[in-house]
Amino acid sequence: MLQPHRLGHLSSHYCPLLLTARTFTCGPSHYNSPTLQLLVKNLQFKDGKMIPAAQYFLSGSSAAVELSEEEKSFAEQMRAVWKTILTNVSLIEDSTDFFKSGAASMDVVRLVEEVKLRTSSCQLQNEDVYMNTTFQDFIQMCVRKLRGEDGEEELVVDYVEKNINNMVIKMPHQLFINGEFVDAERGKTYKTINPTDGTDICEVSLAQISDVDKAVAAAKEAFEEGEWGKMNPRDRGRLIYK
Repeated sequence: MLQPHRLGHLSSHYCPLLLTARTFTCGPSHYNSPTLQLLVKNLQFKDGKMIPAAQYFLSGSSAAVELSEEEKSFAEQMRAVWKTILTNVSLIEDSTDFFKSGAASMDVVRLVEEVKLRTSSCQLQNEDVYMNTTFQDFIQMCVRKLRGEDGEEELVVDYVEKNINNMVIKMPHQLFINGEFVDAERGKTYKTINPTDGTDICEVSLAQISDVDKAVAAAKEAFEEGEWGKMNPRDRGRLIYK
């Protein structure tokens, strides 16, 4: 059985979702039996719309952004794209729903590619379409990405600064594991040496076996479950050489 944590018991009779919370206990109902934890990242409704699981019980959304003239031009280009995909819809309105109008998974791929053809600075993933199914929501999402307001967290880096040839050089000195810079276990470090004169450059985190295990596990999960493993070679190359 599935028992949602923190939300109390939620019967499937009251919700059309397959899963209805972020974390569940899977196992027999009696307390002394072994259980498993299930983490739900996204939820998809019967009409095709997808939302982050953490936002399921949030009532409101962020305020709509007002488009500039250039952004309005982009919106009209995308309206034309929607029209070529949704051939059975006579007029693409702000309230037009991509999936309710007959779009399928291959149409999602096509829409993402059409956006990439028109602006390289708006990198969409398939799930972005599933989470913004109406034309208005889709345009708002694209505009926020174009403006750099898509909510992505800034990478925190503890740089070591060195003055070299009248320039300030910043260098990370920690381990990079699972998308963030972290210290090695127990804070172990070693000195990295400048080969030109033998002087110390800085103290660098010395990875332990447990740190390597964490990095391997994170890389495996990212490749098998994340977007990188699903991405085509062209998009991978664009990110590598960005």
